[in-house]
Amino acid sequence: MKKIIRHEIIEVVIPQNSTSTRFLLGDYPNLRNVHLWGVQAYTNETNGKLGINTLLNIIDYTTLTTGYLTLVNYGGKEFSKQLPLVNYFTYQGATLGGVPLFYDTDSKNYTGQKANYPKSYVEFSAPPASKNNDTVIMLSVYYSLPLAEEELEQKLSFGNRK
Repeated sequence: MKKIIRHEIIEVVIPQNSTSTRFLLGDYPNLRNVHLWGVQAYTNETNGKLGINTLLNIIDYTTLTTGYLTLVNYGGKEFSKQLPLVNYFTYQGATLGGVPLFYDTDSKNYTGQKANYPKSYVEFSAPPASKNNDTVIMLSVYYSLPLAEEELEQKLSFGNRK
């Protein structure tokens, strides 16, 4: 059976003038107990200036290069520890000031691990906060439901809707 890939945007707020270097991803009801298949990161140079949910400024490429993502499973194990955020930056045709950005085009695909998003986090080598306003880390998460739930949804149609 072919996997159905679903998508959710995660936005992690970095408060103005914050001195923190670690930011929890937060709880996303749609991402509870699902299988992770991929992650993609965005910057304000490639995806517009504002996050889709928070309407805050998205971090820039320079800030992205100082960030690291750690994903934790439900057993508390860090299965993807401190992978540079720039490795998740796979946006095609991105430029900064007219200069092409160099990035890893091999998107970081996972094999169906289950991430505990409220325990997972992004950390930076130095506080990334802006002095002028709140900013946001914007990530795409590609996932699927557990197989039994996917099979149930495959049976849904216009003819047998609820």
